[in-house]
Amino acid sequence: MNRTGIQHASIAAEAVNGLNQRTLAALTGSEDSDLTRARDAYEVTTSLKLLAQRLTLASRQTDKLVRGWHDEGHLRTAYAVDTDSTVNEFSQAMARADQAALALFVAYEEASNALARVGWQEPAEQASQA
Repeated sequence: MNRTGIQHASIAAEAVNGLNQRTLAALTGSEDSDLTRARDAYEVTTSLKLLAQRLTLASRQTDKLVRGWHDEGHLRTAYAVDTDSTVNEFSQAMARADQAALALFVAYEEASNALARVGWQEPAEQASQA
């Protein structure tokens, strides 16, 4: 299926919302929880790292797109609003978003590296009962 950029952004936001629901299910001990081992948390963390990395590119490209539209004369604002200032404000915000996504990437990289060193075992009393 060929999706639009808006559809992809919406799907990404919904995917993160779905992840939040799945982690909440695990935290509350829901029977249908599918996050049950350290490996699951590692996979989630690694995927979040990739998401953060891809957000940096999305921020940069969206900024470049809007600036290009502005340079071509496609953007306008209300009479009393300076379009140049508005586009510059957008670009500055996108640069901050890019830096925040990069910081998220680094943090998730550190988290996934730390969790990669963790194994799984059943608690001692459960293992002795088996």
